[in-house]
Amino acid sequence: MWAATPLGMYYLDHERWLSAGSAWNLPVMTYKTLMRDRLGILWAQGDAGVYFLKPGATRFERADVDAGTGVLFNLAHGSVVSWNAVHGRFVQVAGRPQDAQSELWHQMSDPTSLLFDRRGGLWVGLQEGVEYRSGHGVFRSTPTQGMSGRYVGAVFEDKEGNVWVSTAGGIDRFGRRRLTRVEVPVMGSAILADDQGGAWIGGYHISDGDGDGGESTLTPLWPANRQGWSSMLTSFTRTSDGVLWGSTHRALRRLQGSDQRDVALPAEVTGPVVPRVLADHDGSLLVGLRQQGLYRYQPAAGSWTKIANPCDISLMDRADGAGLWLSCFDGRVVYADGGSWRSYGPSEGLSIGLVMALYLHGQHVWVGGDNGLALRVGERFQPMRGAHGETFDGISGIVELANGELWLNAATGLFRIAGAELARFQQDPDYAVQFQRLDQLDGLEGMAPRMEPSPSLVLGTDGRLWVLRSSGVFRLDPAAQLPPAPALPVIIKTIGAPGALAPPQPAARFAPGTSALQIDYTLPALAMPERLRFRYRLNDGDWQDVGNRRSAYLSNLGAGDYRFQVAASDYNGHWPAGATTVQFMVAPATTETWWFRTLCAATLLAAAGLAYRWHIIRLRRQMATRLRERVNERERIARELHDTLLQSVQGLILHVHAATMALPAKDSTRQQLETALQQADHVVDEGRDRIRGLRGEDAGKANFPDAVLAAATRLRPHDAPPVQLSLVGTPRRLDPTMHEEALAIVTEAIANAYRHAGAGRIEVELQYGARELLCTVRDDGAGIAAAVLRDGGRQHHWGMRGMTERADRIKAKLVLHSSEGSGTEWQLVLPGTLAYTR
Repeated sequence: MWAATPLGMYYLDHERWLSAGSAWNLPVMTYKTLMRDRLGILWAQGDAGVYFLKPGATRFERADVDAGTGVLFNLAHGSVVSWNAVHGRFVQVAGRPQDAQSELWHQMSDPTSLLFDRRGGLWVGLQEGVEYRSGHGVFRSTPTQGMSGRYVGAVFEDKEGNVWVSTAGGIDRFGRRRLTRVEVPVMGSAILADDQGGAWIGGYHISDGDGDGGESTLTPLWPANRQGWSSMLTSFTRTSDGVLWGSTHRALRRLQGSDQRDVALPAEVTGPVVPRVLADHDGSLLVGLRQQGLYRYQPAAGSWTKIANPCDISLMDRADGAGLWLSCFDGRVVYADGGSWRSYGPSEGLSIGLVMALYLHGQHVWVGGDNGLALRVGERFQPMRGAHGETFDGISGIVELANGELWLNAATGLFRIAGAELARFQQDPDYAVQFQRLDQLDGLEGMAPRMEPSPSLVLGTDGRLWVLRSSGVFRLDPAAQLPPAPALPVIIKTIGAPGALAPPQPAARFAPGTSALQIDYTLPALAMPERLRFRYRLNDGDWQDVGNRRSAYLSNLGAGDYRFQVAASDYNGHWPAGATTVQFMVAPATTETWWFRTLCAATLLAAAGLAYRWHIIRLRRQMATRLRERVNERERIARELHDTLLQSVQGLILHVHAATMALPAKDSTRQQLETALQQADHVVDEGRDRIRGLRGEDAGKANFPDAVLAAATRLRPHDAPPVQLSLVGTPRRLDPTMHEEALAIVTEAIANAYRHAGAGRIEVELQYGARELLCTVRDDGAGIAAAVLRDGGRQHHWGMRGMTERADRIKAKLVLHSSEGSGTEWQLVLPGTLAYTR
């Protein structure tokens, strides 16, 4: 690091400043200016002259010329010059002599500051404003032209080519715009390019400047004493002999040098007609007259011929590839198809309102108007839409370039659509094209004109565009693109809760409960900051395009780690790769910590367990209450049966036995009575067994498998096979009520197998699981008829229905699998929590 000081030149060696002095071949004197040029040479200017240090050298050399005591400059082409303030001139100290732009340096009086920009132009700060000097002349800006104040103190050029000027009243920025205004007192909306890069516009011919700030020359086409509508030209064309023709109110105007004359319209044409003119291949003119039709004018013969009246003509154009096309005031376009006219309107896809632009390029037929743009594709017109809902309304000028680009002069600006986008649109008519819009930031002002249908955009022979707007005439080089924004990352300025913003810190941490944050960011792009667009995302989510807003508002944040990314587009809307990232975290509140959530989850699980346990206990109590009621009822029935039916039958048996004993021993009647008495004893024994069953005297005394075998043994006929019992798992004691109900269901299933199925094999399987008890009764008998299965049992028989009712009462699941002729299987599933005792 070098420093120029009033005490000499110094350099920084580690942490210490050392004097250069004789060791570097530098005299001790006052030094005012340091500069490193494009070749890496270090220049120092002092009272005794200019010295320079080449890269890698250890000694300075002195420039041979007397450079004065001013400021050093490196010109755009490499030369180095010094301002000699004493003599008021520049001195070249390096470079070829012919490189010096001495024409920029004359008559500068007493400048307050100087700057050579990257184009080689010279900016001169003055007491009254600033001058810009280039090969095209000297241009001055003062407070009269809008500068913030007088006395320019400093001039600076940034990386984007903007020149900043400080004045006594503020700071001004000078930047280049893509469009250049051409001051033309337009008379009419007619425009036509000439062969030398100029154009005829209204009543003037405009010669081409050199395209880089040079002045154009305006030449009026006729004396200024013409008045009224006769001076308002609405269209131009040129015939093959080079004659310029214009259309005005009720006449054609022929212009060839100083030869200017009007040509009257056909005699039958009446009313205030403004014709449209178009040169044909044979040197004749096609003239469209509103409400009158299409005429042909032969200049050599001075004759008029009416061709047709296809519509109320507003515009005309023709091309070798596309033919002759006319637009109509009713929104249609018509095509000259041989000797007939083909019309295109809404039924052919053309619905853009008033047609204000008709443009042919090769085989492309473009139509623009009030409600957008359409292109003929095949035998239909396809409307074109832009991305983000752009409709390109109010088009009065269309130009398609040789490279495929399409330019539109529309109400809201000048649009550029790339050739690749047009190709994609032709393949997919529903595709919304990407575009660039040029507006006030590019130097474009006003709206596309729409007073009369007439082209408002023309391609010059030098490749530049002439643009007519409501505010005047502009020129544009379509090949010149906006400079990209500086390749700098987005700067995150502050982050924090609204009202408490602070510069970002590494791994920033915010207090518990913070749910909203504001992040302010920017990009130091100075040429067109209004064109920048920003987007951001949080934690790799979707990008949010927020336009030119330079703040992000994050809400509904919870505790956790976050990564915020923000990126900026360039001036053309393209998104460079990469983004600026900031990481932060929101500390969890007590209710958001993992241990608190774990404790809550454990509490909920415990509460759910207790609720489930309480539910099971409640069910068991309900079932116990119901079963006690049933047991009491059964005991009452058992008492009634014992005290009435069995006692009566027993007394009857005693009476019959006494009568039998009075008969002789070998009497046949006695033998019959004894046989009947034996059967009566069996009936009484069976009744006692039923009474014991009603009283539940056997429930709980034997385990469940033994009880099932005992019931099966009682039910087995003498000639039937025994029941096959199998156990899976370890048998567990059942709740008495569940024991009784399950035994009754299994017993009924076994009884049905013996009585109705005629089974040769009956199997009972008991599976003791941790969660459930599964009781299966299957046989190989005749099965159950489909009608019985559908009705849930036989009419006036209650066995199957009783089994289902018992299962419902104990919250068990009873499943029946059977079909006629294929056996029967009953499955009873009891929940373990209800079936087993604790």
